[in-house]
Amino acid sequence: MSQPVSHSTLISFRGAAVRSGDRSLFVGTDWDIHLGEHWGIVGPNGSGKSLLAAALAGRVPVVQGTLIHRVEGELVPACDLGGGHARRHHVVLLSQGDHTALATLRSGYHQARWNAGEIQSSPRVDELLTRHSVEAINPFEVLPEPADAGAFAQRQREVIEVFRLTPLLHRRVNQLSDGETRKLLLARATLRGPRVLVLDEPFAGLDVQFRAELRGILDSLAGSGVTLVLATTRPDELPACITHVLQVAECQVQGQGPRAKLKPSRPVDRAAGRARAGAALGPAIVELSSVSVRYGDVTILDRVDFTVRQGEHWAVLGRNGAGKSTLLSLLLADNPQAYANQVRLFGQQRGTGDSIWEVKARIGWMAPELLVHYPAGWRCLEVVLSGFHSSLGLYRPCSAEQTERGRQVLASLQMDALAERPLCSLSQGQQRLVLLARALVGNPELVILDEPCQGLDATFTARVGGAVDRVAQDGRASIIYVTHHEEELPSCITHVLRLEAGRAYASAWTIGRPLRSD
Repeated sequence: MSQPVSHSTLISFRGAAVRSGDRSLFVGTDWDIHLGEHWGIVGPNGSGKSLLAAALAGRVPVVQGTLIHRVEGELVPACDLGGGHARRHHVVLLSQGDHTALATLRSGYHQARWNAGEIQSSPRVDELLTRHSVEAINPFEVLPEPADAGAFAQRQREVIEVFRLTPLLHRRVNQLSDGETRKLLLARATLRGPRVLVLDEPFAGLDVQFRAELRGILDSLAGSGVTLVLATTRPDELPACITHVLQVAECQVQGQGPRAKLKPSRPVDRAAGRARAGAALGPAIVELSSVSVRYGDVTILDRVDFTVRQGEHWAVLGRNGAGKSTLLSLLLADNPQAYANQVRLFGQQRGTGDSIWEVKARIGWMAPELLVHYPAGWRCLEVVLSGFHSSLGLYRPCSAEQTERGRQVLASLQMDALAERPLCSLSQGQQRLVLLARALVGNPELVILDEPCQGLDATFTARVGGAVDRVAQDGRASIIYVTHHEEELPSCITHVLRLEAGRAYASAWTIGRPLRSD
């Protein structure tokens, strides 16, 4: 006989199971969240954290047992949370799907964010912080002035200040970096005034400083009466306010209780044995000379000099908004401002010879944002083979030799058994390895990895790092690796480029000398 729901219980799972496709997962789950408690859901990639977070917010159905919420003193089944303002905003979930939706709004295709003509079609940040936008109110519906309009305006001012959004208010969404986009999403979720705020991998894509700031923000929210539930692969990033932990693996609860019982995780550190930077091993494959990129009055890159020679492997570091993504857009031949600058790729000045596609054929690129633009339902092997054409989808047939090469690269990453599976059916870590295979399939001369381990657990981070080291050892490709987690840098890294407010500072890596934090 299950225990009755106590008066201090906010959310209660009793003998519950969650549906995913045609499967019932987390069967028999009992979990209560009480007033004053703040929970972390921790587990490796593919453990079901995101599914459980979605169930809390009623986005996926509970098919066995019960899931009950206490809203203004009333016990409400999860399926009834849609009616009324208090119920709709009782639990607010910020998930990867929300980030994907805003990224799609930011740009309908990947290169759109670099084209000045596309920028003006994107909404401004301040427009997405209005009450109509935050609460998805129909703009054609005539409604009376809400009684709490003043309270919302005050909360809006506080949120803008806390998240330091003032410099971004008049920026277009497609001008934001990935980290700045996450800040905006967090601010919008907070503005809805939730009783329970559920965050799925909230620290992914954020720089060192803002991760620390965000932990402070979350501690403040917890102190103001908001109950927090954070799902993460990195339990060491949980803020101090988290009091309890739910440990999950293979879509089952493995343990739950006070945070003090959680075994501390050991962060991945690949710096041991890092190679020394030696003399240049070959010709320059990237040459940027006094490159500046501006959009209106905003300067993104300011007289940047950057040279990568064959055999060098670079880390690119910097805070959110420092210009890392813009720098990569020049190297990937996506940014038209390359033609107004001294940008030489593989010895050729941009605009004087090679086409975009001839340049891209010599580059392998991987970034989490690729998943935003990829056609749903594509099989893993098709995704890998599209790397031959630098396309987001496979729109021309591949030869038998290319198909065999695709299978070989998947096998080298121990992913060959998943070749025929839809990409969307894989865990986040598995998806990232498929994208890495896509970057490597064409035997590129330059491999650009933009936060390849974002949101990954220690196991998958080590797998990605090991694969990158093997590429470096092969000797064909130079590597550019972007990250906000310096401890995950592969041991092959020989040089560092740090961006600060659009300016670049380059140096060779020396054994035993730690990189300073962002």
